[in-house]
Amino acid sequence: MNSAVSPNPNGERAVRHGEYYIHGGDVIFRVENFLFRVHRYFFTRDSAYFRDKLPHPPPPGEFTKGSSDNNPFVLDDALKVDFERFLWVFYNPKYSLYEATVEEWTSILRLAHQWDFIEVKALALRELEQLAIPALQKIVIYHSHAIDRNLLQAAYTALTIRDEPSR
Repeated sequence: MNSAVSPNPNGERAVRHGEYYIHGGDVIFRVENFLFRVHRYFFTRDSAYFRDKLPHPPPPGEFTKGSSDNNPFVLDDALKVDFERFLWVFYNPKYSLYEATVEEWTSILRLAHQWDFIEVKALALRELEQLAIPALQKIVIYHSHAIDRNLLQAAYTALTIRDEPSR
């Protein structure tokens, strides 16, 4: 369902996301020019940030941010592609199987760190630890998202004993 609805501040019509505009969802987020209708439960259960920011569901007849297509909760601090990847963690049809690239896990880690999703951040870290990541890239990712520096010992060692300098 890709019907155009609610104009954004630029006057453009936001579009319902094809996969993550879920019929039973009870909160609507606008990211870039897309509307995502998902379950508030995941956001309030797992994130102190969203427990504080998301209003409680409104009583019948009243509208709060996130309660309708015309009054979405706007996430200016996220990109559509990153938010899709982040939602995939909760709505993955393969349950506990999470196969993704370093770029995808880094995208998920970024939002989990930004919005204080402790368990999602831990999941992203566990998955990243299983992937081959060039030492310098790993150091940058881990420093950017406040990951335990002890996990970088091998990366620092690899960086200092390499044959060629990084560019």
